[in-house]
Amino acid sequence: MRSIDPNTVATPSESRAEVLRLTGRNYGVVRHVLVQHPRGSSVRPSTLGTLVHTRKHRALLLYLLLLSIWPMLAKRREPFEGAFWARLLTTEGGPAWSTTDISKAWTDLEKAHLITRTREGRNVRVVPRREDGKTKWSQPGRVGKDRRETYFVLPAEFWTSGMFAELSLPGLAVLLIVAAGTSNSDEIWLSYDKAAEWYGLSAASFKNGTRELERLGLLTRRPEPIKAPLSPTGTTTRWWYSLTGPYSSTARAAAQANAKKERDTRTRKSAKATTKRAAPSLTRSRARA
Repeated sequence: MRSIDPNTVATPSESRAEVLRLTGRNYGVVRHVLVQHPRGSSVRPSTLGTLVHTRKHRALLLYLLLLSIWPMLAKRREPFEGAFWARLLTTEGGPAWSTTDISKAWTDLEKAHLITRTREGRNVRVVPRREDGKTKWSQPGRVGKDRRETYFVLPAEFWTSGMFAELSLPGLAVLLIVAAGTSNSDEIWLSYDKAAEWYGLSAASFKNGTRELERLGLLTRRPEPIKAPLSPTGTTTRWWYSLTGPYSSTARAAAQANAKKERDTRTRKSAKATTKRAAPSLTRSRARA
């Protein structure tokens, strides 16, 4: 049997980088409602809290990957095979994924109303639903003044660096919470005591998640002493959280600006190419006249 040259086989990391490249942007788009229902809602915790409570770590990762690469996947004639999804989520030294894991995760997401599945021959076409599971998915931000349309971005480095495979479920949850909370600001005030009320996470899970992100250098905390008339000391500390590196609000805003610049450039080039193709036809028409 002929052996395969390892140099001719793409690594899972290269496969992830390629599908992200084909999206035409360097990040994924996720609605805030995945993390929390809008202010004024009767219940604030949303999908994230439910998936954490039911320990659906793999389902959450698969859903985030689906959202991240949807711009290219929606245009494909053939859906990805289960084995390819497993390949995208497998890292060297990280937990291995099998086609069975993928199938179970899709089932969990389907039960949560976060996807729809349609059989196409031997493969399955998977389409995301909105992050709260209430309706079909559409590009976020296109319905004015609808707070369920606001979104944050998840940088491609989350996938290309393999960080997705390193984080525990609490770490992933806190990363998403802080990313959502800093989509329009550099930092967000958070409290262990409010984790359950606001996000559906226990205080212990929230604390474990923040400590993990700090250990990995992804999160920083800033203390702010404030007056507390009912405190024995008359003061307390409010903690402000921010993400670092490619996850920071500044880096994510820059990624969005760069993607827009590249889209504008492609649009101009396409318009020029269309004009050039039309010019010869116009010249021949004039000649016949």
